[in-house]
This record gives sequence, C-alpha cells and structure tokens, in this order.
Amino acid sequence: MNLLINTWGVFTTVPILAFALVYAGTYYWKKSQRVAMDWSVNVTNVFLIHSVVVAYRYIWPEAIAAWFWIFFLFACIASALGYLQKRLRGELSYKKIGFSTWRISFVLLGIAYLCLVSTGIWVTMQSS
Repeated sequence: MNLLINTWGVFTTVPILAFALVYAGTYYWKKSQRVAMDWSVNVTNVFLIHSVVVAYRYIWPEAIAAWFWIFFLFACIASALGYLQKRLRGELSYKKIGFSTWRISFVLLGIAYLCLVSTGIWVTMQSS
C-alpha cells in the first residue's frame, strides 16, 4: 500500500515522469508510437489534474477549491468545441467533444502546472 501511495505522490509531484514511464512501457508492449502517446497523455492528464489541485491549494489555501476551476475549464472547453462543431458540421459528436476536451485540457493543465509550480517556488522563497 505504501508503494502505491509513494508512487502516486512522485507522479503527482513530477507528472512528466509518469508520461515518460507510461510512454516507454506502452511502446515496449504495443510497439506503436500512437498508442503509446495516447496512453501516456491519458494517464498523465489524471496526474496533472491532481498536481494542479495540490499546487493551487498550497498557494491559495483560502480561495475557491481548484476542483471548481478545473470543472469550469472542462465545461468551457467542451462548450466551445460543441459550439464550433455544431456551427461547422451541423451535428454534435459527444465522443469527439469528450476526447478533444481531454486532449486540450492536457495542454492547458500542463501550462497551469508549470505556472503554479513556479509560483509555489517563488512564494516559498519569499517566505524564507
């Protein structure tokens, strides 16, 4: 049990490590770069979500919960994609909207993670 908790902690602290390990393992197993990339993005996105929540809570403990902002981010991305899809194609594909929302959130949460970690380092250095 401790091994799982420690592994989760390491991957939450450094999500790019999870990306690299999942990519390498999946590529070794499936021999496909596309499948390895898909799996590594999906797994890393879960760790990015948790990383952003933890970093946000550390920097602004009194603010609105980060889960609210992440839900809001997902809702905005899905709404924008749904609007664009309806406008351009005339019909909605919820599966495509879901996958696209997940992939776009990977990029945005990666950027948020970098910003929050650098802000957290700055706040920690200022308080020392």
